[in-house]
Amino acid sequence: MIKPIQTLALAALMGASAMMPAMADKQRIQQVLSQMAPGAPAADIQETVVPGMYQVVLGVTVFYMTADGKHLFNGNLINLEQGVNLTEQRLEQARLDALNAIDPNSMIIFKAKGETKRQITVFTDIDCPFCKRFHNQVAKLNDAGIEVRYLAFPRSGPGTPSFTKMESVWCSANPVKAMDDAKNGLDPETKRCENPVMSHFQAAQFFNVSGTPTMIIDDGQMVPGFVPAEELIPALLQN
Repeated sequence: MIKPIQTLALAALMGASAMMPAMADKQRIQQVLSQMAPGAPAADIQETVVPGMYQVVLGVTVFYMTADGKHLFNGNLINLEQGVNLTEQRLEQARLDALNAIDPNSMIIFKAKGETKRQITVFTDIDCPFCKRFHNQVAKLNDAGIEVRYLAFPRSGPGTPSFTKMESVWCSANPVKAMDDAKNGLDPETKRCENPVMSHFQAAQFFNVSGTPTMIIDDGQMVPGFVPAEELIPALLQN
């Protein structure tokens, strides 16, 4: 008869043995990734429900690789029984993790009236017509209990008039008013200071933002393009 302590030791050994192939697979996949992109940070590699397939997360990018590291799949993994997009589920968490790393004090925030029911973070460009349309409905969003946090994404890039305008808005003594004025077509007074516009611009690239406005909802969903308040408010508040 095997003694209880021996039983525990045997169970631990069997568990460790089961983990070893997975650890070897992860190491193999990481080695392949390091060869593909030297200097890239270590990826988060996890087993999936599909035998022999691993989920790889790099920043806010999710893809899949086979255990032997020879095949890469880029697309959505969907649980058909539950109707759940497992890839988007993981992406949402990755976006939230990355968003939480950005200092809220670097954002221009239009606070909700009364209780804050939802929060959206918006990559915006002063010279973007659809960004101006979005900003015209921020008051409605605030009245509905939705906080709007702006990050700068001057699409034209550093050294351009749009980039300089955004720096001036962030350097203003009253950035909220300066943003209001700029969205209403008033060029901000040129200001210079230490500002987060470049770091926001880089964050937009990290999030794979390709246009403005682009919203990141407080549950990690990313919504590109302009959405009318009449659609956005009920969509946010029904959850």
